[in-house]
Amino acid sequence: MNPHKLAVKAIRTSPHIGFITPEKIMNVFPSLAIWGIAGAAAFSLLGSDVPIVQKDVLSKVPFVGGYWFVSGKDLEE
Repeated sequence: MNPHKLAVKAIRTSPHIGFITPEKIMNVFPSLAIWGIAGAAAFSLLGSDVPIVQKDVLSKVPFVGGYWFVSGKDLEE
């Protein structure tokens, strides 16, 4: 047996960009999803009183956008 021969036939590296690998992304995805949902909820709660946010963002949310509907006349006042 040759002592210089490695037990592994080939060393393979996982795909990465900098230090970010697919395994790291899959590990942090649940936490990022929870923070994203919490951030969206905070934005909708804090922005629900601002007419521009109601008209441009919240009224365009599917299924619940009608709750924040603002007509053009209300926005001018």
